Amino acid sequence: MRLVVIVLATLALSACVPTPKPFAHNGADDRAYAPKDDKADVAIAPPTNMPTVLGQRVAAALAVELQAYGIVGTLAPGRAPASVTGVMSTHDAPLGLGLEIDVDWSLTGADGVKGPSTTKTVIQPKDYAAADDKLASRIAQQAAPQVATLMGRPPDYEARSLGQVVAGLSVPPVPPPDANASKPDAETAVAASSAAKPAPTAAPAARRPPQIKVMVGSITGAPSDGNRQLFSGMRRALGSSRIVVMDKAAADVFTVTGAVKLTPIDDRSGQLSVTWRLKDPAGKEIGKVEQANPVPLAAARGTWAGFGDIVAAAAVEGILELLDKAREQQH
Repeated sequence: MRLVVIVLATLALSACVPTPKPFAHNGADDRAYAPKDDKADVAIAPPTNMPTVLGQRVAAALAVELQAYGIVGTLAPGRAPASVTGVMSTHDAPLGLGLEIDVDWSLTGADGVKGPSTTKTVIQPKDYAAADDKLASRIAQQAAPQVATLMGRPPDYEARSLGQVVAGLSVPPVPPPDANASKPDAETAVAASSAAKPAPTAAPAARRPPQIKVMVGSITGAPSDGNRQLFSGMRRALGSSRIVVMDKAAADVFTVTGAVKLTPIDDRSGQLSVTWRLKDPAGKEIGKVEQANPVPLAAARGTWAGFGDIVAAAAVEGILELLDKAREQQH
């Protein structure tokens, strides 16, 4: 300790008396250097009209979700070449299924204003009052694909993190390796020989958590175009959560099916019940999610466009809980 004190004292004294340094660097024109990777692509502001705590959580969660698209986000008022803003509105969800949160997202940058692009989240009023991280994460997961698209980086077919799979997007199966791939032609052989020099060892890529894959199976019993709209709605609801939506069954693919029943109550209304069943890849039923609400018969017998999304969005939380339970049992 004494040696350190003496050295520091000596440096302090020498700093008071400038000494000639003919080759010293002149730092008058130096500028602070910021690594490129630290540069933010977009500043995210809490949505207007959203409660303060929930808005801050949504902005932070959206910054995390955008990393899946190679987008670095910072929270406003941080500096970035573009900014994302949202305007929230709420209203009762159709069919009495709770509260619908709509957020119109817009992007402002060098090219002007893009958007708005709207996300819809159906929740129970008590969840809105809680304004917890789970709700913030749901809103951010749905917003990330929309914002990424506005920024010119639409989702691709590879699911890399929560929220990356855009609503209704299917992931095609990985094709088997080409048997002829091991027989390079002359040009490939020349290129391979020229590249034979040892290259710097790259850091190993971080292991990604296994993705949950789900296929939406048959939907039966709904009047009008309800079966088709519920099928599409459940695919969108799963895709905008944390699920890879598949088109075909496979050894690692779960299946969701739906059964609808409409029982007339009187001349104007009826009891609508929907039962969603989740099965594991082997076909064993894991559990079910049931919904039941009185609805106007005229609405139920008309087009289900929009209704299918609302019903599926209200059921998807239960499906996700069943999937989590199935994964826990596997481990």
